[in-house]
Amino acid sequence: MPGVIRYLGHAFAEFTTSDNKVILFDPWTKDAGNPACPVETQEIERADLVLVSHDHSDHIGSAMAICQNTGALLGGPVQTVRRLIEEGLSKDLVVNFGSGYMVGGGVELDWVKVVSIPAFHSSDTACALGNIASASDGTTVYHAGDTSLFGDMELFGRLYPLDVALVPIGGVFTMDAYQASEAVRMLNPKLAIPIHYASFPIVAKTAEEFIGLCVEKAPHVKVVALSAGEKVDI
Repeated sequence: MPGVIRYLGHAFAEFTTSDNKVILFDPWTKDAGNPACPVETQEIERADLVLVSHDHSDHIGSAMAICQNTGALLGGPVQTVRRLIEEGLSKDLVVNFGSGYMVGGGVELDWVKVVSIPAFHSSDTACALGNIASASDGTTVYHAGDTSLFGDMELFGRLYPLDVALVPIGGVFTMDAYQASEAVRMLNPKLAIPIHYASFPIVAKTAEEFIGLCVEKAPHVKVVALSAGEKVDI
C-alpha cells in the first residue's frame, strides 16, 4: 500500500508508512485544547514514533499521553524530551537511550531514519527544529514545525529529496502564505501540504492564497490543502 498523510488540525499530522508504521508529528489533540483537531487522545490507539519540533503546548500537548498509551517512542530536542521525562515520561520511551537529539542529528531505527534541521522559532527548552523522516521504502516527509523562511531550505531539499513537505502558512507565529510558497519553491517536494492555519482566530483562515502563490512559484509541485481529518496517499 502507499504511504498516507492524515492532517489532524493545526500542526498535528500523521504519516503512515507503506509498511504500516505510524509517525505522529507535533501531536495536539482535541481534549488537550486543539480547536481544529477532530480526534481525542484516547482515540489514537496506535503509533510507533512521535516527533516533536519544540516545546510549545500546541506542538507537544498530547505527546507524552500518546507515548504512554501506545508505547510509541518520542523523538525531539534534548532538553524538550528531558522536560517530558521530568514530568513523568519513561526514558525507555525516548529515542537514543532517553536522550532525544539536536539540530543536525536525529535517530535511525530499523524502519525509519529521522534527521533534524533548523526551525527559526522560539522554545523554552532547547531550540526549535524541523523533522525529516525517511521510511524504509525511501518515502521522505518533512514537518517544518513552526519556522520562518530561511535560505538553507534549498540545501536541505537537495540533500533529502522530499516526497512531502508540511509547511506552516498561518503567519503571526510562523511563515505566512507568501513566505511559505517561497519555501515550497526551495524545498521542491513532490507534494506540499499547508499546516498551522485555520485554528486560532489570529492566523490565516484558509490556504487559498498559499495555493495560488505556489502555482506561480512552484507549478511543478502538487499542493493539497487537507481539512482536519482528511487523508492523502503519497
